[in-house]
Amino acid sequence: MTPQLVDEMLEGRLKMLWNMSEDLAHIHPNQNKVHKALANLELCIVSDLFPNETTAFADIIFGVKSAYEKEGVYVNAERRLHFSQPIIGSELPDDWEVINEVAKRMGTDFGFETQEDVWNETRKKAPNRFGGASYEKLKANRRDGLQWPVQETGTVRLHEKEFRTKDGLGHFNYFQYELRGQVQELIHDIRSEFYLSTGRVIDHYNNARQTSECSKLDKRHEEDIILVSAEDAEGFDPESRYILKSEYGESKPLKIKITKNMKKGCLFTTFHHSKSHINFLFGDEADSFVMTARFKSVKVKLEPAEG
Repeated sequence: MTPQLVDEMLEGRLKMLWNMSEDLAHIHPNQNKVHKALANLELCIVSDLFPNETTAFADIIFGVKSAYEKEGVYVNAERRLHFSQPIIGSELPDDWEVINEVAKRMGTDFGFETQEDVWNETRKKAPNRFGGASYEKLKANRRDGLQWPVQETGTVRLHEKEFRTKDGLGHFNYFQYELRGQVQELIHDIRSEFYLSTGRVIDHYNNARQTSECSKLDKRHEEDIILVSAEDAEGFDPESRYILKSEYGESKPLKIKITKNMKKGCLFTTFHHSKSHINFLFGDEADSFVMTARFKSVKVKLEPAEG
């Protein structure tokens, strides 16, 4: 998992990183720690479309094709395999072509000539999931895609006969609901700080590195803004800038907007613009199964920016 890789980099056990199309130095939590880890690497290689926060740490940068310029198979969180074809041409290499060429120069020839060769190797390595998902079959189902596991056909319902448990059965446990943590503090107004949740706006995607290249989209959302509940508006000046502070770090000075759409005690902001330092506010707290960070709830103070 990425947080574990960051720990390995920080401790010096992982000395080289090849980062492909993920702005690690912007979108991940605990950015103070991430930046120290990247700076501790002996070699950092980045494959990406545009300069970003992570390319600033790179020793080697490869410019590569975007999703709209290349052929390939995408697998989404719904287990759906989508066969994509380019809608515009590009002279840049695909990611696999860069890896293939570097491998050859280091003495290893994978034997890949096309992207289909790479996919067929994936089918061999993961036959239970992708064995039957040939290019021919994926092209024939281009509109709706196929859901893995794919053999003769795709699988619409994954757990139709059994669950992924030791005995194959689903187990239900009842827990009586009780007020606790954030909800208890907000309902009884016993909090001493705000609770911050982060998210996106429709104009941008994730770190906005691609969408910000579109001037119309960038003008619609040029900076991250803190939304403050109208019930908490007293003492806040919408014409001033404020800093978010948590036990892990702090943001840069940001504008605020008073709104009736926020509940008392809650704040919201986006994390699209790296200059805001929003993800410096989060620590290592995460889900124990997939290590997704606690982006939806962190205690913060909202203080006026000096000057």
